[in-house]
Amino acid sequence: MKKTLLFAVSIALSIIGNSQTISNNGAKINIDNGTTVKFTNLYNTGTNARFYYNTSIEVPGDWINVSPATFDQGTNGSVSFTGSSQQIVRSGGSAFNKLTINNSTSDNNEILLSEDMEIKTQLILSNGVINTNGNTLFFGSTATTGIGSSTSFVNGKMEKSISTPFTFPCGDVNSRDLDGNGLAPYVVWSPITLSPSASTSVNVEYLFDNVGMPDWWEHGGNMDESLHHVSDREHYRVSSTEDVTTNLTLHWNNNGHTSSEVCVHSFCDGTISNFVSEDLSVVYWNGSKWIDAGPVGTTSHNHNSGAITNSVPVSLGTPSQTFITYGSKNNENPLPIELVSMTAECFGNTIELNWSTASETNNNGFVIERSEDATSFKQIAFVKGAGNSNEMLSYNFNDNVFIKNETNYYRIKQVDFNNDCSYSQIISTFCKENSNPSPAFTIFPNPFKQNINISANELPLDKATINIYNMLGSLIYQEKVNATKGELSVSIDLKHLPPAIYVVRIISGDYIGVAKIEKR
Repeated sequence: MKKTLLFAVSIALSIIGNSQTISNNGAKINIDNGTTVKFTNLYNTGTNARFYYNTSIEVPGDWINVSPATFDQGTNGSVSFTGSSQQIVRSGGSAFNKLTINNSTSDNNEILLSEDMEIKTQLILSNGVINTNGNTLFFGSTATTGIGSSTSFVNGKMEKSISTPFTFPCGDVNSRDLDGNGLAPYVVWSPITLSPSASTSVNVEYLFDNVGMPDWWEHGGNMDESLHHVSDREHYRVSSTEDVTTNLTLHWNNNGHTSSEVCVHSFCDGTISNFVSEDLSVVYWNGSKWIDAGPVGTTSHNHNSGAITNSVPVSLGTPSQTFITYGSKNNENPLPIELVSMTAECFGNTIELNWSTASETNNNGFVIERSEDATSFKQIAFVKGAGNSNEMLSYNFNDNVFIKNETNYYRIKQVDFNNDCSYSQIISTFCKENSNPSPAFTIFPNPFKQNINISANELPLDKATINIYNMLGSLIYQEKVNATKGELSVSIDLKHLPPAIYVVRIISGDYIGVAKIEKR
């Protein structure tokens, strides 16, 4: 006869509001096969604490196991996380055999790991994203899992020893400004399949980001001659314990869009029919350059949902971490125009606009638009673009139609040669009549990877001091620079600093300017 067990003994049950929590401190709890267990949270702690189950358990709350306490399961034991709010999982060194993710929260962080987690037998991804939260999800040597879905994948690092093909259900949840209209959330499911030439332990993570990547535009022999550029939209980070080669398949999904929407994987110029599958390739970083690993066939290279497999084995283990992404051979699959800075400042009776781009593809130019209410814009100028560029370029325009004592709004419309366009964010400036301009400075890019560029104007003295502090207030960099007619421009190499938030302070006479910067 099937038994139903509703914990009521004092050592095993705590009532928190309407929540039933198995709160075990140092005791041993055994749940037999065929027993139905009803509880919300598990809190297992204490030197001799052991939670053993040999039946299926549905858990809508948190699973907290604090080492040296352990949990274990029999051959019929399995756990399903079935919450309707975020669930926190702390394994404490124990491992799950069969684990099902079926959380209906829909906030893309349904399962949050507070420690590493291990799956010995099977991970079933039905609904909900596992956010490893800087930890690692380990798969046992015989563990299996599915490819995932757009609503259920692993956001973070995974690790497994493999000698046969294995698909890691990768994905990422990130905010990006891909159309110049400000940050927008993106939930991207992009699995990767690896098939190594020999047994090795691999660690895999997918990032819908370009932070930390080597240069993705062609310059100075940093990529094979067969490549025009590589993607700055996304990448995989793969490391291996052994120096082996592997075949791999990159999967993309949910890439369909209208002509007015962002192409998530940047496989077209805005028009899906312009996707050229033959131009797409698998590329990896060998420590000094991007290597063209080539594609095998094009039958599954579809714009909306597809996959691409390398034809040349990809080397793992040298260096210990390999960057893998998509490459374009003949510039048929475009990189987007990404504005890295945009400013508007008052100078006398002129408003000066300055902006910079990291790279350009098929860029005809920039339409400058002005508004008095941030709603109705009109064109005031057109600045010719570089067409195609693989380096940072700076542009400026002086608006001589001075509007006194009012706020002026500006935006830039970038136009391709095929007339496709995208807008920047809206910026504003307020100019006072007959007033002396105030000192000001800008820092870009922000966030940054290696160098920051600082420009300042209207400084009261012909010299300035630049101080950079960490968030503890410690001075970690100082440089004294000269200013010409109150203006300065300097580039500072900060590649030695770890990723963090820093404070930049510029001092010139009685002027002190302060700004925060972020290194990723």
